[in-house]
Amino acid sequence: MRTAFTVTPASVAASIRGARHAAARATLYLLVLILIPETARGRNNDIPRDGITAAIPAGWILLPPDPSRSGKQLVAPDGEGWVVVDATPADGDVAARMNAYASRDGERITYHRRGGSWIVVSGFRGGDRIFYRKAMLACSNTRWHEIEFEYPAAQKWAYDRFVTQASHRLGAHRNEGCASRR
Repeated sequence: MRTAFTVTPASVAASIRGARHAAARATLYLLVLILIPETARGRNNDIPRDGITAAIPAGWILLPPDPSRSGKQLVAPDGEGWVVVDATPADGDVAARMNAYASRDGERITYHRRGGSWIVVSGFRGGDRIFYRKAMLACSNTRWHEIEFEYPAAQKWAYDRFVTQASHRLGAHRNEGCASRR
């Protein structure tokens, strides 16, 4: 019995996207395997337990700064999940920033909510990984406070509480890290 395959531009593009995501995940895992032992040996890895960082479970590892992205990146003890916490200037058009934040290549969005000063987007990357992003204006609308998670879909139940707590803390601590006003 012979099976016929039809190759379309869309199927080729999907295969290429899948290969890119697999390569990106493999690179991240390799970096995690290399950096985690070095980070743990090389410096005190205590994470402050106030504000949003209070929601981070024990055992998560703060990675060294990554020149390709801003913010603090932490990785799960098993190396499978990660979170980035960031604060950036709120320059430019708020709506344009939210639009750019909402959609990225290779993502299938399953949840998208937006208010005048915040946005939440969640869904799947590569079919087997969940992402969750939340950004909100903070510090009297002068800064964006952001959090982004990625973790295996198979571990969703294990991450639900962490993601929920961190998301709520992002809003509760919207004036944390702001320059003092005189």
